[in-house]
Amino acid sequence: MSDGTPFRILTVCTGNICRSPLAERLLQSGLDEAAPGAFAVTSAGVRALAGQPAHPRSVAIAAQLGSSLDTFEARQLAQQHVAEADLVLIMAEEHRGPLLALSPSALKRTFTLREFARLVEILPGPSTRETVQDAWRRYVADGDRIRHQVRLDEPGLNDVADPFGLDASAYDRMAEELVPPVSTLIRAALPRRRRRAFPGESRAALREAERRQLAERLPLNAGTGSGAEEP
Repeated sequence: MSDGTPFRILTVCTGNICRSPLAERLLQSGLDEAAPGAFAVTSAGVRALAGQPAHPRSVAIAAQLGSSLDTFEARQLAQQHVAEADLVLIMAEEHRGPLLALSPSALKRTFTLREFARLVEILPGPSTRETVQDAWRRYVADGDRIRHQVRLDEPGLNDVADPFGLDASAYDRMAEELVPPVSTLIRAALPRRRRRAFPGESRAALREAERRQLAERLPLNAGTGSGAEEP
C-alpha cells in the first residue's frame, strides 16, 4: 500500500562514482519491485567527480544484480539534496561531518547504510494499517531513537569500504559490504505476514522464520564479483 508520494532516499559517498551510485540503483530497482512507486532514490558525493559516469566496476556489479548505471552522472552534494530527502544513507562515517555542515537539521535522519540496515532488522515491518511510506517514516524516527542499540565498538564496521583507485578485489569487498544491507532494506519494504508461534517457540525463532520467508521474495541476489576490467 502506497500513499502516492514517494519516500525520498539520498545515498552519499565521496566521489559519487563507486559506492553511492551502486547503492542508489540497487535500492531503486529492488524497492520498485517490493513497493512500486513508493520510493525515489538519488545519490551525491561530498567531493563529487561531477558529471562523470559511474566507475565501470560498479556498472558491472549493478548489471550482475539486475540493475543499471549506464546513464548515471555524478553530482556534488548540495543543501537542497539533503533538505529534500526523507532519509540520508551515507556510505561511511567520514561523510557525516560534511553532510551535517551543509544541513545540521538532517542529523536525525542520517545513518550509515549498514547502521540503518541493522536498525530496520529490529523494527516492526510495514503493517496492513499503514502505507509503506508511513512505515519508513517510522523507521527513521524510531531508528534515531534506538540507534544506540546497534552501536558497534568498532565504528569502521559501519562503513562500506571505498574502492576508488584500487584493484578488483576492493570492488568485490565493496559489494560484499554494500549488497547485504541493501537487501535488508528492500525486505523492509515488504509487508510482514505474521504467523502465530508454535507452542514453546521463542520470539527469536519466530522472527528468524519470518526473515527466511521474506528472503525468499527478495529481488536481489547477493552475489559479488564483477569481473570488469580497469579502464
